[in-house]
Amino acid sequence: MNLPFFIANRIAFNERTSFSRFIIRIAIIAITLSVSVMIIGTAVTQGYQDVISNKFYNCWGHIHVTNFLPEASSILNDEKIQYDPQLVKNIHQLDGVRNVQPYSIQSGILKTKTDMEGLLLKGLKNNEGLSSMKNYLIDGNTINFTDTTQNELLISKYTADKLSLKVGNSIILYFLNKNQFQPKARKAIIKGIFNTGLEDYDKLFGICNVTLIHSINQEDSNTIQGYEVYLDNSSKANIIEKEIFDNYLTPPLQTYTLEKRFSSVFSWLSMMKMNERIIIFIMLVIAIINMITALLILILERTQMIGVLKSLGMKNGAIRKVFLYNSAVIISIGILFGTILGVGICLIQQYAGIIKLDEATYYVKTVPISINLFTILWIDIITIISCLLLLLIPSIIIKTITPVKALKFN
Repeated sequence: MNLPFFIANRIAFNERTSFSRFIIRIAIIAITLSVSVMIIGTAVTQGYQDVISNKFYNCWGHIHVTNFLPEASSILNDEKIQYDPQLVKNIHQLDGVRNVQPYSIQSGILKTKTDMEGLLLKGLKNNEGLSSMKNYLIDGNTINFTDTTQNELLISKYTADKLSLKVGNSIILYFLNKNQFQPKARKAIIKGIFNTGLEDYDKLFGICNVTLIHSINQEDSNTIQGYEVYLDNSSKANIIEKEIFDNYLTPPLQTYTLEKRFSSVFSWLSMMKMNERIIIFIMLVIAIINMITALLILILERTQMIGVLKSLGMKNGAIRKVFLYNSAVIISIGILFGTILGVGICLIQQYAGIIKLDEATYYVKTVPISINLFTILWIDIITIISCLLLLLIPSIIIKTITPVKALKFN
């Protein structure tokens, strides 16, 4: 740092009018709020996407292997397949696959002494299929997967509240199959109650031992509707889906990622990314406008200083560096305070859950937060780079200031 730069920098920093100090404070506040809003916005967006998508993955897995479906979102499918242990073994050996579970779906009616409710029973073969659902169990225990306990059920809190059911209550299940006029009835016991927060899932589904569905349909024990494939990382779903389809399946078997089966929900989650980008863009514009204003005021207040420096032989580029350096300090202060404020608010929400939501509408009880250090660093870097690059434009005004006019300026 040369002497003229050092002197000019000290003057620009220390000899400010009350008005310039006020404008600089406004600029720092604007950057602080902009950065904090960007951090909070991205943390909420990522948190919401993570929580909702993970709920769907926990309930359904990441990839489904079924017969070809004319409509990928169809849950019920009359076309059944035979359980293939070799296929399960092959899929399980793929890198990134955590678990493979067969499942079946059967529609029925749940009846108590006073009420009845339509229900889709999801039949599973063992406790591994319930491992991801245990987080949502709020009362009772998981079902036992033996032939003697095939009539145990898990129902949702929504169904339990609507029919006034508790753990241990007995109910009657009615099933009506194709070409049958007389429904089949089975007595069942409520073994546990779950609450996922996914309204459609909680309203429609119950969980049972797949042997119950086999007995209703008079099927052998290897008849299933499809396989749920659970992955270690959802980002690999498309790659693993293609690998399964290309290497291990023959028609009419088909693979479907969960994004295809529940396209409306995942499209909605993807649209939230657009909202995140809009928030970042607006906040950057606010920060940049305030910094441009602050820089122009600093330059106008230091017109005489600029004239003196030019008369002493200091180049325009060097003078511009003085003001850009001052601007960088102001931006850095705003970014520091904004990062502290944004992360602080996120941590308070993450651990205290102050802001509540309607779970029936938003799938969660409180605003979810996902703090990503890389994202925060990216916001800080993009803010300071964007501001400084755009500040190069108004700093061109320094070229128009001549020593003669500047020294007459008062």
